[in-house]
Amino acid sequence: MALKKIQIENVKGITNRTFELDILPNKPSLLVAPNGFGKSSFACAFASLQNNKISVHDNHLHQNNQELEARLFIEYQDQAGMVHSLKADFTSNTISEHFSWFVINNQIKAKGIGRKFGGRTTVSADITIEPVTLIDTIPEQNNFSYSYTNQKSNFGQNGKILTNISNYFNNLKFITALSNYYDDLDKIPLVRNKKSLDAIISDINEQSGTSENIITWINENKIQQFSVIEPLNNLAQYIMQSNVGVLEPAQSFLTALQIHYEYQRDKSQFKKAIKYSKYKLEKLKYQELLSAFNTSWRNIAPREKGSQLIVEFPKAHQISNGQRDVITFISLLLKAQKKLKGPNAILIIDEVFDYLDDVNLVAVQYYITKFIKIFKDEGRRLYPLILTHLNPFYFKHYVFKDQKVYFLDIRNIQASQGMIKLLRNRNHSSIKNDVSKFMLHFHTERMNKRADFRELGLRERWGEGDHFYNFINDETSKYKTGNLEFDPLAICCAVRVKIEKFAYQQLVNPEHQNTFLNETKETLNKLEYAENIGAIIPEYFYLLSIIYNDGMHLENEKNTISRISAALENQTIRYLIDKVMNLPNS
Repeated sequence: MALKKIQIENVKGITNRTFELDILPNKPSLLVAPNGFGKSSFACAFASLQNNKISVHDNHLHQNNQELEARLFIEYQDQAGMVHSLKADFTSNTISEHFSWFVINNQIKAKGIGRKFGGRTTVSADITIEPVTLIDTIPEQNNFSYSYTNQKSNFGQNGKILTNISNYFNNLKFITALSNYYDDLDKIPLVRNKKSLDAIISDINEQSGTSENIITWINENKIQQFSVIEPLNNLAQYIMQSNVGVLEPAQSFLTALQIHYEYQRDKSQFKKAIKYSKYKLEKLKYQELLSAFNTSWRNIAPREKGSQLIVEFPKAHQISNGQRDVITFISLLLKAQKKLKGPNAILIIDEVFDYLDDVNLVAVQYYITKFIKIFKDEGRRLYPLILTHLNPFYFKHYVFKDQKVYFLDIRNIQASQGMIKLLRNRNHSSIKNDVSKFMLHFHTERMNKRADFRELGLRERWGEGDHFYNFINDETSKYKTGNLEFDPLAICCAVRVKIEKFAYQQLVNPEHQNTFLNETKETLNKLEYAENIGAIIPEYFYLLSIIYNDGMHLENEKNTISRISAALENQTIRYLIDKVMNLPNS
Protein backbone atom coordinates (compact mmCIF):
# COMPACT_ATOMS: atom_id res chain seq x y z
CA MET A 1 0.00 0.00 0.00
CA ALA A 2 1.61 3.24 -1.14
CA LEU A 3 0.94 6.96 -0.83
CA LYS A 4 0.98 8.02 -4.49
CA LYS A 5 0.10 11.70 -4.38
CA ILE A 6 -0.38 14.59 -1.94
CA GLN A 7 -1.95 17.84 -3.11
CA ILE A 8 -2.21 21.04 -1.06
CA GLU A 9 -4.27 24.14 -1.82
CA ASN A 10 -4.13 27.57 -0.19
CA VAL A 11 -1.95 26.78 2.82
CA LYS A 12 0.76 29.35 3.70
CA GLY A 13 3.12 29.66 0.73
CA ILE A 14 1.35 27.07 -1.42
CA THR A 15 -1.41 28.10 -3.80
CA ASN A 16 -1.91 24.72 -5.44
CA ARG A 17 0.83 22.14 -5.59
CA THR A 18 0.78 18.42 -6.24
CA PHE A 19 3.55 16.13 -5.02
CA GLU A 20 3.94 12.96 -7.05
CA LEU A 21 5.25 10.38 -4.61
CA ASP A 22 5.42 6.64 -4.11
CA ILE A 23 5.80 6.35 -0.36
CA LEU A 24 5.86 2.83 1.06
CA PRO A 25 4.82 2.00 4.63
CA ASN A 26 7.21 1.35 7.51
CA LYS A 27 10.16 2.97 5.77
CA PRO A 28 11.65 6.38 6.59
CA SER A 29 10.87 8.74 3.70
CA LEU A 30 13.01 11.87 3.35
CA LEU A 31 11.17 14.71 1.60
CA VAL A 32 13.87 17.14 0.49
CA ALA A 33 13.34 20.74 -0.59
CA PRO A 34 15.25 24.01 -0.12
CA ASN A 35 14.28 26.60 2.46
CA GLY A 36 11.51 28.82 1.20
CA PHE A 37 9.99 26.06 -0.90
CA GLY A 38 6.99 25.39 1.30
CA LYS A 39 7.89 22.49 3.59
CA SER A 40 6.27 24.34 6.50
CA SER A 41 3.11 24.61 4.37
CA PHE A 42 3.22 20.84 3.92
CA ALA A 43 3.43 20.28 7.68
CA CYS A 44 0.84 22.96 8.40
CA ALA A 45 -1.70 21.30 6.11
CA PHE A 46 -1.51 18.05 8.09
CA ALA A 47 -1.38 19.84 11.44
CA SER A 48 -4.62 21.63 10.48
CA LEU A 49 -6.54 18.41 9.89
CA GLN A 50 -9.46 17.65 12.16
CA ASN A 51 -11.57 14.50 12.14
CA ASN A 52 -14.36 16.13 10.14
CA LYS A 53 -12.60 18.89 8.17
CA ILE A 54 -9.43 20.91 7.65
CA SER A 55 -9.30 24.07 9.73
CA VAL A 56 -6.39 26.34 8.83
CA HIS A 57 -5.73 29.38 11.00
CA ASP A 58 -6.38 32.65 9.18
CA ASN A 59 -2.67 33.53 9.43
CA HIS A 60 -1.78 30.27 7.70
CA LEU A 61 -4.07 30.69 4.72
CA HIS A 62 -2.29 31.55 1.48
CA GLN A 63 -1.43 35.28 1.52
CA ASN A 64 -3.54 35.55 4.71
CA ASN A 65 -6.56 35.68 2.42
CA GLN A 66 -9.55 34.56 4.46
CA GLU A 67 -11.64 34.16 1.32
CA LEU A 68 -9.48 31.27 0.15
CA GLU A 69 -10.39 27.70 1.05
CA ALA A 70 -7.67 25.34 2.20
CA ARG A 71 -7.79 21.76 0.90
CA LEU A 72 -5.68 18.65 1.28
CA PHE A 73 -5.87 15.68 -1.08
CA ILE A 74 -4.29 12.25 -0.67
CA GLU A 75 -4.17 9.53 -3.28
CA TYR A 76 -3.13 6.04 -2.26
CA GLN A 77 -2.98 2.64 -3.87
CA ASP A 78 -4.22 -0.33 -1.85
CA GLN A 79 -2.78 -3.82 -1.81
CA ALA A 80 -5.11 -4.89 -4.59
CA GLY A 81 -3.80 -2.13 -6.85
CA MET A 82 -6.90 0.08 -6.61
CA VAL A 83 -6.30 3.83 -6.35
CA HIS A 84 -8.32 5.81 -3.79
CA SER A 85 -8.71 9.58 -3.67
CA LEU A 86 -9.30 11.27 -0.32
CA LYS A 87 -10.03 14.91 0.45
CA ALA A 88 -10.25 17.29 3.39
CA ASP A 89 -11.84 20.72 3.02
CA PHE A 90 -13.73 23.08 5.32
CA THR A 91 -16.87 20.87 5.30
CA SER A 92 -15.58 17.28 5.27
CA ASN A 93 -12.61 14.96 5.73
CA THR A 94 -12.48 11.55 4.09
CA ILE A 95 -8.76 11.22 4.93
CA SER A 96 -9.67 10.50 8.56
CA GLU A 97 -11.63 7.42 7.44
CA HIS A 98 -8.41 5.78 6.24
CA PHE A 99 -5.49 7.46 8.05
CA SER A 100 -4.53 8.94 11.38
CA TRP A 101 -1.84 11.64 11.46
CA PHE A 102 0.54 13.53 13.73
CA VAL A 103 3.00 16.38 13.16
CA ILE A 104 6.26 16.83 15.06
CA ASN A 105 7.90 20.23 14.69
CA ASN A 106 10.31 22.54 16.45
CA GLN A 107 9.16 23.52 19.96
CA ILE A 108 11.61 26.40 20.40
CA LYS A 109 9.97 29.83 20.27
CA ALA A 110 11.26 33.39 20.54
CA LYS A 111 9.37 35.37 23.13
CA GLY A 112 9.40 39.08 23.83
CA ILE A 113 9.62 40.04 27.52
CA GLY A 114 8.64 43.53 28.66
CA ARG A 115 10.19 45.12 31.76
CA LYS A 116 9.51 48.52 33.36
CA PHE A 117 12.37 50.69 34.57
CA GLY A 118 11.67 54.18 35.89
CA GLY A 119 8.43 54.50 34.02
CA ARG A 120 9.88 53.19 30.78
CA THR A 121 9.16 49.79 29.28
CA THR A 122 11.92 47.83 27.61
CA VAL A 123 11.45 44.65 25.62
CA SER A 124 14.03 41.90 25.31
CA ALA A 125 13.97 38.64 23.44
CA ASP A 126 14.03 35.32 25.20
CA ILE A 127 14.17 31.78 23.86
CA THR A 128 11.62 29.41 25.32
CA ILE A 129 10.90 25.75 24.75
CA GLU A 130 7.22 25.04 24.37
CA PRO A 131 5.91 22.46 26.87
CA VAL A 132 4.93 19.12 25.39
CA THR A 133 1.49 17.93 26.43
CA LEU A 134 1.68 14.16 26.69
CA ILE A 135 -1.84 13.57 27.99
CA ASP A 136 -4.56 16.14 27.40
CA THR A 137 -6.89 15.01 30.20
CA ILE A 138 -5.80 13.03 33.24
CA PRO A 139 -8.57 10.66 34.28
CA GLU A 140 -10.17 10.95 37.69
CA GLN A 141 -8.25 9.11 40.36
CA ASN A 142 -9.99 5.82 41.13
CA ASN A 143 -8.66 2.74 42.89
CA PHE A 144 -9.80 -0.86 43.26
CA SER A 145 -11.52 -1.80 46.50
CA TYR A 146 -10.58 -5.47 46.50
CA SER A 147 -11.21 -7.32 49.76
CA TYR A 148 -9.72 -10.77 50.24
CA THR A 149 -12.04 -11.41 53.18
CA ASN A 150 -15.14 -10.62 51.14
CA GLN A 151 -13.92 -12.77 48.26
CA LYS A 152 -13.53 -15.82 50.53
CA SER A 153 -16.92 -15.20 52.06
CA ASN A 154 -18.63 -14.88 48.65
CA PHE A 155 -17.06 -18.10 47.42
CA GLY A 156 -18.50 -20.22 50.22
CA GLN A 157 -17.30 -22.86 52.65
CA ASN A 158 -14.00 -23.50 50.90
CA GLY A 159 -13.12 -19.87 50.29
CA LYS A 160 -9.81 -20.70 51.93
CA ILE A 161 -8.54 -22.05 48.58
CA LEU A 162 -8.55 -18.55 47.10
CA THR A 163 -5.26 -16.67 46.94
CA ASN A 164 -4.99 -13.06 48.06
CA ILE A 165 -4.58 -11.24 44.74
CA SER A 166 -4.48 -7.67 46.07
CA ASN A 167 -0.98 -7.25 44.62
CA TYR A 168 -2.32 -8.08 41.15
CA PHE A 169 -4.32 -4.84 41.21
CA ASN A 170 -1.08 -2.93 41.70
CA ASN A 171 0.50 -4.60 38.68
CA LEU A 172 -0.22 -1.87 36.15
CA LYS A 173 0.69 -3.87 33.06
CA PHE A 174 -1.44 -6.82 34.14
CA ILE A 175 -4.45 -4.86 35.28
CA THR A 176 -4.67 -2.46 32.34
CA ALA A 177 -4.81 -5.36 29.90
CA LEU A 178 -8.03 -6.48 31.60
CA SER A 179 -9.82 -3.81 29.57
CA ASN A 180 -9.48 -6.23 26.63
CA TYR A 181 -11.67 -8.69 28.53
CA TYR A 182 -14.71 -6.54 29.30
CA ASP A 183 -16.82 -8.55 26.84
CA ASP A 184 -15.79 -11.80 28.50
CA LEU A 185 -16.48 -10.42 31.97
CA ASP A 186 -19.95 -9.35 30.81
CA LYS A 187 -20.69 -12.84 29.44
CA ILE A 188 -19.68 -14.85 32.49
CA PRO A 189 -22.97 -14.13 34.37
CA LEU A 190 -25.16 -15.12 31.41
CA VAL A 191 -27.69 -17.79 32.40
CA ARG A 192 -25.99 -20.76 30.75
CA ASN A 193 -22.52 -19.82 32.04
CA LYS A 194 -23.78 -18.95 35.51
CA LYS A 195 -25.58 -22.28 35.85
CA SER A 196 -22.42 -24.22 34.96
CA LEU A 197 -20.25 -22.06 37.20
CA ASP A 198 -22.59 -22.35 40.20
CA ALA A 199 -22.54 -26.15 39.84
CA ILE A 200 -18.71 -26.24 39.78
CA ILE A 201 -18.41 -23.99 42.84
CA SER A 202 -21.02 -26.06 44.68
CA ASP A 203 -18.99 -29.22 44.03
CA ILE A 204 -15.80 -27.51 45.25
CA ASN A 205 -17.48 -26.33 48.46
CA GLU A 206 -18.56 -29.91 49.23
CA GLN A 207 -14.96 -31.07 49.35
CA SER A 208 -13.02 -31.46 52.60
CA GLY A 209 -9.33 -31.38 53.44
CA THR A 210 -6.55 -28.86 53.23
CA SER A 211 -6.41 -26.10 50.62
CA GLU A 212 -3.63 -27.98 48.83
CA ASN A 213 -5.75 -31.16 48.70
CA ILE A 214 -8.76 -29.33 47.29
CA ILE A 215 -6.64 -27.50 44.68
CA THR A 216 -5.24 -30.87 43.57
CA TRP A 217 -8.79 -32.24 43.34
CA ILE A 218 -9.86 -29.28 41.17
CA ASN A 219 -6.90 -29.81 38.81
CA GLU A 220 -7.83 -33.47 38.47
CA ASN A 221 -11.62 -33.17 38.21
CA LYS A 222 -12.88 -29.68 37.33
CA ILE A 223 -10.56 -28.05 34.79
CA GLN A 224 -12.47 -29.44 31.81
CA GLN A 225 -15.76 -28.09 33.20
CA PHE A 226 -14.16 -24.69 33.88
CA SER A 227 -12.76 -24.62 30.33
CA VAL A 228 -16.20 -25.12 28.77
CA ILE A 229 -17.22 -21.71 30.15
CA GLU A 230 -15.53 -19.85 27.28
CA PRO A 231 -15.35 -16.26 28.65
CA LEU A 232 -13.95 -17.53 31.97
CA ASN A 233 -11.46 -19.72 30.12
CA ASN A 234 -10.29 -16.73 28.04
CA LEU A 235 -9.60 -14.77 31.21
CA ALA A 236 -7.87 -17.74 32.87
CA GLN A 237 -5.59 -18.23 29.87
CA TYR A 238 -4.57 -14.57 30.02
CA ILE A 239 -3.73 -14.94 33.73
CA MET A 240 -1.58 -18.01 33.06
CA GLN A 241 0.36 -16.13 30.36
CA SER A 242 0.88 -12.92 32.34
CA ASN A 243 3.79 -13.93 34.55
CA VAL A 244 2.00 -12.89 37.75
CA GLY A 245 2.94 -16.12 39.54
CA VAL A 246 -0.02 -18.34 38.61
CA LEU A 247 1.45 -21.70 37.56
CA GLU A 248 -1.43 -24.17 37.57
CA PRO A 249 -4.85 -24.25 35.89
CA ALA A 250 -6.87 -24.37 39.12
CA GLN A 251 -5.36 -21.15 40.42
CA SER A 252 -5.81 -19.42 37.05
CA PHE A 253 -9.56 -20.16 37.08
CA LEU A 254 -9.94 -19.23 40.75
CA THR A 255 -8.10 -15.95 40.11
CA ALA A 256 -10.36 -15.31 37.11
CA LEU A 257 -13.35 -15.87 39.38
CA GLN A 258 -12.11 -13.26 41.84
CA ILE A 259 -11.62 -10.72 39.07
CA HIS A 260 -15.10 -11.59 37.82
CA TYR A 261 -16.59 -10.99 41.30
CA GLU A 262 -14.74 -7.68 41.64
CA TYR A 263 -16.00 -6.56 38.21
CA GLN A 264 -19.61 -7.53 38.85
CA ARG A 265 -19.63 -5.82 42.25
CA ASP A 266 -19.27 -2.37 40.61
CA LYS A 267 -18.60 -2.35 36.88
CA SER A 268 -18.37 1.43 36.64
CA GLN A 269 -15.86 1.71 39.47
CA PHE A 270 -13.84 -1.21 38.06
CA LYS A 271 -13.54 0.46 34.65
CA LYS A 272 -12.66 3.83 36.16
CA ALA A 273 -9.91 2.16 38.21
CA ILE A 274 -8.50 0.49 35.10
CA LYS A 275 -8.63 3.78 33.22
CA TYR A 276 -6.64 5.45 35.98
CA SER A 277 -4.21 2.49 36.05
CA LYS A 278 -3.66 2.95 32.32
CA TYR A 279 -2.79 6.56 32.96
CA LYS A 280 -0.32 5.61 35.71
CA LEU A 281 1.32 3.04 33.42
CA GLU A 282 1.58 5.55 30.60
CA LYS A 283 3.07 8.16 32.95
CA LEU A 284 5.59 5.59 34.23
CA LYS A 285 6.70 4.76 30.68
CA TYR A 286 7.22 8.44 29.96
CA GLN A 287 9.24 8.84 33.16
CA GLU A 288 11.46 5.85 32.43
CA LEU A 289 12.22 6.84 28.88
CA LEU A 290 12.89 10.50 29.61
CA SER A 291 15.06 9.71 32.62
CA ALA A 292 17.37 7.71 30.36
CA PHE A 293 18.24 10.94 28.54
CA ASN A 294 18.04 13.35 31.41
CA THR A 295 21.58 13.79 32.65
CA SER A 296 21.10 17.46 33.43
CA TRP A 297 21.00 18.78 36.98
CA ARG A 298 17.57 20.00 36.09
CA ASN A 299 15.04 17.21 36.42
CA ILE A 300 13.09 17.08 33.19
CA ALA A 301 10.20 14.69 33.75
CA PRO A 302 6.47 14.43 33.10
CA ARG A 303 4.48 16.50 35.58
CA GLU A 304 0.82 16.89 36.30
CA LYS A 305 -0.32 20.43 35.70
CA GLY A 306 -4.00 21.03 36.07
CA SER A 307 -5.73 18.25 34.22
CA GLN A 308 -2.79 17.55 31.90
CA LEU A 309 0.46 15.60 31.96
CA ILE A 310 3.16 17.76 30.44
CA VAL A 311 6.91 17.97 29.99
CA GLU A 312 8.22 21.43 30.84
CA PHE A 313 11.70 22.59 29.97
CA PRO A 314 13.98 25.14 31.58
CA LYS A 315 15.04 28.18 29.60
CA ALA A 316 17.03 27.34 26.50
CA HIS A 317 20.32 28.59 27.96
CA GLN A 318 19.92 26.35 31.02
CA ILE A 319 20.05 23.06 29.13
CA SER A 320 22.31 21.75 26.40
CA ASN A 321 20.94 22.00 22.89
CA GLY A 322 21.50 18.32 22.22
CA GLN A 323 19.75 17.15 25.36
CA ARG A 324 16.88 19.56 24.80
CA ASP A 325 16.38 18.45 21.19
CA VAL A 326 16.44 14.71 21.90
CA ILE A 327 14.18 14.87 24.95
CA THR A 328 11.72 17.12 23.13
CA PHE A 329 11.66 14.82 20.13
CA ILE A 330 11.17 11.69 22.21
CA SER A 331 8.37 13.36 24.17
CA LEU A 332 6.57 14.22 20.95
CA LEU A 333 7.20 10.74 19.56
CA LEU A 334 5.56 9.26 22.63
CA LYS A 335 2.61 11.57 22.15
CA ALA A 336 2.43 10.51 18.50
CA GLN A 337 2.31 6.86 19.54
CA LYS A 338 -0.83 7.60 21.54
CA LYS A 339 -2.47 9.75 18.87
CA LEU A 340 -1.82 7.52 15.84
CA LYS A 341 -4.67 5.02 15.73
CA GLY A 342 -5.91 2.53 13.18
CA PRO A 343 -4.13 0.45 10.54
CA ASN A 344 -2.65 3.41 8.60
CA ALA A 345 -0.83 6.38 10.13
CA ILE A 346 1.07 9.36 8.71
CA LEU A 347 3.84 10.91 10.83
CA ILE A 348 5.17 14.30 9.65
CA ILE A 349 8.55 15.35 11.09
CA ASP A 350 9.12 18.97 10.09
CA GLU A 351 12.84 19.85 9.82
CA VAL A 352 13.54 18.66 13.36
CA PHE A 353 16.52 16.63 12.20
CA ASP A 354 18.18 19.48 10.31
CA TYR A 355 19.58 21.13 13.43
CA LEU A 356 20.75 18.13 15.44
CA ASP A 357 24.40 17.33 15.88
CA ASP A 358 25.68 14.00 14.59
CA VAL A 359 25.43 12.09 17.87
CA ASN A 360 21.91 13.20 18.69
CA LEU A 361 20.86 12.63 15.11
CA VAL A 362 21.82 8.99 15.53
CA ALA A 363 19.80 8.88 18.76
CA VAL A 364 16.57 10.19 17.23
CA GLN A 365 16.96 7.95 14.16
CA TYR A 366 17.22 5.01 16.53
CA TYR A 367 13.91 5.96 18.12
CA ILE A 368 12.26 6.47 14.74
CA THR A 369 13.41 2.96 13.81
CA LYS A 370 11.96 1.57 17.04
CA PHE A 371 8.75 3.48 16.42
CA ILE A 372 8.41 1.95 12.95
CA LYS A 373 9.03 -1.52 14.39
CA ILE A 374 6.12 -1.10 16.82
CA PHE A 375 3.78 -0.54 13.89
CA LYS A 376 5.23 -3.41 11.87
CA ASP A 377 4.92 -5.80 14.80
CA GLU A 378 1.28 -4.78 15.23
CA GLY A 379 0.58 -5.36 11.54
CA ARG A 380 0.00 -1.64 10.99
CA ARG A 381 1.38 0.77 8.38
CA LEU A 382 3.32 3.87 9.38
CA TYR A 383 4.35 6.48 6.82
CA PRO A 384 7.13 8.60 8.43
CA LEU A 385 7.61 11.70 6.25
CA ILE A 386 10.77 13.55 7.28
CA LEU A 387 10.86 17.07 5.84
CA THR A 388 14.39 18.40 5.40
CA HIS A 389 16.35 21.00 3.49
CA LEU A 390 19.57 18.97 3.79
CA ASN A 391 20.23 16.96 0.67
CA PRO A 392 21.20 13.49 1.94
CA PHE A 393 23.51 13.06 -1.05
CA TYR A 394 25.57 16.01 0.20
CA PHE A 395 25.09 15.67 3.95
CA LYS A 396 25.43 12.15 5.28
CA HIS A 397 23.13 12.83 8.23
CA TYR A 398 20.61 10.12 7.51
CA VAL A 399 21.68 6.53 8.00
CA PHE A 400 18.37 4.65 8.02
CA LYS A 401 18.78 1.24 6.41
CA ASP A 402 15.55 1.39 4.40
CA GLN A 403 15.26 5.12 3.77
CA LYS A 404 13.83 6.50 0.55
CA VAL A 405 14.51 10.01 -0.73
CA TYR A 406 12.00 12.23 -2.54
CA PHE A 407 12.79 15.66 -3.93
CA LEU A 408 9.75 17.90 -3.64
CA ASP A 409 11.20 20.71 -5.73
CA ILE A 410 10.99 18.93 -9.08
CA ARG A 411 11.72 21.36 -11.91
CA ASN A 412 10.82 21.14 -15.59
CA ILE A 413 14.31 22.22 -16.61
CA GLN A 414 15.74 19.46 -18.76
CA ALA A 415 19.30 18.51 -19.52
CA SER A 416 20.14 17.96 -23.18
CA GLN A 417 20.35 14.38 -24.36
CA GLY A 418 23.82 15.20 -25.64
CA MET A 419 25.09 15.99 -22.12
CA ILE A 420 23.28 13.03 -20.60
CA LYS A 421 24.76 10.63 -23.15
CA LEU A 422 28.22 12.11 -22.65
CA LEU A 423 28.12 11.63 -18.88
CA ARG A 424 26.64 8.15 -19.19
CA ASN A 425 29.53 7.13 -21.44
CA ARG A 426 32.32 9.17 -19.80
CA ASN A 427 33.98 6.03 -18.43
CA HIS A 428 34.01 4.09 -21.70
CA SER A 429 37.55 2.85 -22.27
CA SER A 430 37.93 4.57 -25.68
CA ILE A 431 37.24 8.10 -24.37
CA LYS A 432 37.55 7.98 -20.59
CA ASN A 433 40.81 9.84 -20.13
CA ASP A 434 40.15 12.37 -22.88
CA VAL A 435 36.64 13.33 -21.76
CA SER A 436 37.77 13.92 -18.20
CA LYS A 437 40.93 15.84 -19.13
CA PHE A 438 39.83 17.92 -22.13
CA MET A 439 36.09 18.42 -21.66
CA LEU A 440 34.99 18.15 -18.03
CA HIS A 441 38.09 19.97 -16.78
CA PHE A 442 40.06 22.90 -18.13
CA HIS A 443 42.96 22.14 -20.46
CA THR A 444 45.00 24.18 -22.89
CA GLU A 445 45.13 21.40 -25.46
CA ARG A 446 42.28 19.88 -27.48
CA MET A 447 41.49 16.31 -28.41
CA ASN A 448 40.31 14.63 -31.58
CA LYS A 449 37.99 11.78 -30.77
CA ARG A 450 35.38 12.32 -33.47
CA ALA A 451 35.49 8.72 -34.61
CA ASP A 452 35.07 7.37 -31.08
CA PHE A 453 32.25 9.81 -30.35
CA ARG A 454 30.51 8.73 -33.57
CA GLU A 455 30.91 5.07 -32.62
CA LEU A 456 29.33 5.66 -29.19
CA GLY A 457 26.42 7.70 -30.59
CA LEU A 458 27.67 10.93 -28.99
CA ARG A 459 27.70 14.36 -30.61
CA GLU A 460 30.52 13.90 -33.05
CA ARG A 461 31.60 17.58 -33.23
CA TRP A 462 32.14 17.68 -29.44
CA GLY A 463 35.01 15.25 -29.89
CA GLU A 464 37.12 17.82 -31.67
CA GLY A 465 38.36 21.38 -31.04
CA ASP A 466 36.39 23.97 -29.07
CA HIS A 467 32.89 22.81 -30.04
CA PHE A 468 32.07 21.44 -26.59
CA TYR A 469 33.44 24.49 -24.76
CA ASN A 470 31.39 26.70 -27.10
CA PHE A 471 28.28 24.69 -26.22
CA ILE A 472 28.64 25.01 -22.44
CA ASN A 473 29.43 28.73 -22.77
CA ASP A 474 26.33 29.26 -24.87
CA GLU A 475 24.22 27.47 -22.26
CA THR A 476 25.75 29.66 -19.56
CA SER A 477 24.73 32.76 -21.51
CA LYS A 478 21.12 31.49 -21.58
CA TYR A 479 21.26 30.92 -17.82
CA LYS A 480 22.63 34.42 -17.13
CA THR A 481 19.90 36.09 -19.20
CA GLY A 482 17.09 34.23 -17.41
CA ASN A 483 16.25 31.81 -20.23
CA LEU A 484 14.73 28.73 -18.55
CA GLU A 485 15.70 26.42 -21.41
CA PHE A 486 19.33 26.11 -20.36
CA ASP A 487 21.11 22.80 -19.80
CA PRO A 488 21.88 22.56 -16.02
CA LEU A 489 24.62 19.97 -16.58
CA ALA A 490 26.35 22.27 -19.03
CA ILE A 491 26.30 25.07 -16.44
CA CYS A 492 28.02 22.81 -13.91
CA CYS A 493 30.73 21.96 -16.40
CA ALA A 494 31.19 25.58 -17.47
CA VAL A 495 31.62 26.71 -13.85
CA ARG A 496 34.26 24.04 -13.26
CA VAL A 497 36.20 24.92 -16.42
CA LYS A 498 36.14 28.68 -15.67
CA ILE A 499 37.31 28.17 -12.09
CA GLU A 500 40.16 25.90 -13.12
CA LYS A 501 41.15 28.28 -15.92
CA PHE A 502 41.34 31.20 -13.49
CA ALA A 503 43.58 29.19 -11.15
CA TYR A 504 45.77 27.96 -14.03
CA GLN A 505 46.32 31.45 -15.42
CA GLN A 506 47.95 32.53 -12.17
CA LEU A 507 50.68 29.91 -12.63
CA VAL A 508 53.77 31.15 -14.49
CA ASN A 509 56.14 28.24 -14.01
CA PRO A 510 55.75 25.72 -16.87
CA GLU A 511 56.41 22.84 -14.49
CA HIS A 512 53.64 24.01 -12.20
CA GLN A 513 51.31 24.42 -15.17
CA ASN A 514 52.01 20.87 -16.34
CA THR A 515 51.43 19.45 -12.86
CA PHE A 516 48.14 21.36 -12.61
CA LEU A 517 46.84 20.19 -16.00
CA ASN A 518 48.12 16.64 -16.27
CA GLU A 519 49.09 15.29 -12.88
CA THR A 520 46.54 16.76 -10.45
CA LYS A 521 43.11 15.11 -10.48
CA GLU A 522 39.82 16.66 -9.40
CA THR A 523 39.00 20.34 -9.14
CA LEU A 524 39.42 20.75 -5.37
CA ASN A 525 42.89 19.19 -5.53
CA LYS A 526 43.82 21.50 -8.43
CA LEU A 527 42.68 24.54 -6.44
CA GLU A 528 44.61 23.50 -3.36
CA TYR A 529 47.73 22.86 -5.47
CA ALA A 530 47.51 26.28 -7.10
CA GLU A 531 46.87 27.99 -3.76
CA ASN A 532 49.90 26.30 -2.18
CA ILE A 533 52.20 27.80 -4.78
CA GLY A 534 50.84 31.31 -4.50
CA ALA A 535 47.63 31.53 -6.52
CA ILE A 536 44.75 33.52 -5.05
CA ILE A 537 41.73 31.23 -4.82
CA PRO A 538 38.45 32.85 -3.65
CA GLU A 539 36.55 30.96 -0.95
CA TYR A 540 33.43 30.72 -3.09
CA PHE A 541 35.32 28.52 -5.57
CA TYR A 542 35.23 25.83 -2.92
CA LEU A 543 31.63 26.57 -1.96
CA LEU A 544 30.50 26.05 -5.54
CA SER A 545 31.82 22.48 -5.49
CA ILE A 546 28.28 21.34 -4.71
CA ILE A 547 27.41 22.56 -8.21
CA TYR A 548 30.32 21.53 -10.38
CA ASN A 549 31.01 18.18 -8.70
CA ASP A 550 27.46 16.93 -8.37
CA GLY A 551 26.51 17.69 -11.96
CA MET A 552 29.30 15.67 -13.51
CA HIS A 553 28.06 12.35 -12.14
CA LEU A 554 24.68 10.78 -12.88
CA GLU A 555 24.34 7.99 -10.33
CA ASN A 556 20.69 8.94 -9.95
CA GLU A 557 19.93 10.82 -13.13
CA LYS A 558 16.47 12.22 -12.45
CA ASN A 559 17.24 13.34 -8.91
CA THR A 560 20.63 14.77 -9.85
CA ILE A 561 19.20 16.96 -12.60
CA SER A 562 16.33 18.08 -10.39
CA ARG A 563 18.64 18.96 -7.49
CA ILE A 564 20.98 20.93 -9.71
CA SER A 565 18.14 22.78 -11.39
CA ALA A 566 16.76 23.82 -8.01
CA ALA A 567 20.20 24.91 -6.80
CA LEU A 568 20.82 26.98 -9.93
CA GLU A 569 17.66 28.99 -9.26
CA ASN A 570 18.92 30.02 -5.83
CA GLN A 571 19.74 33.74 -5.98
CA THR A 572 23.00 33.38 -4.07
CA ILE A 573 24.15 30.60 -6.38
CA ARG A 574 23.24 32.75 -9.39
CA TYR A 575 25.27 35.60 -7.94
CA LEU A 576 28.33 33.41 -7.34
CA ILE A 577 28.17 31.83 -10.80
CA ASP A 578 27.91 35.28 -12.34
CA LYS A 579 31.05 36.27 -10.43
CA VAL A 580 32.85 33.23 -11.86
CA MET A 581 31.82 34.02 -15.42
CA ASN A 582 33.01 37.62 -15.10
CA LEU A 583 36.42 36.82 -13.68
CA PRO A 584 39.33 38.69 -15.32
CA ASN A 585 41.51 36.78 -17.76
CA SER A 586 38.95 34.04 -18.06
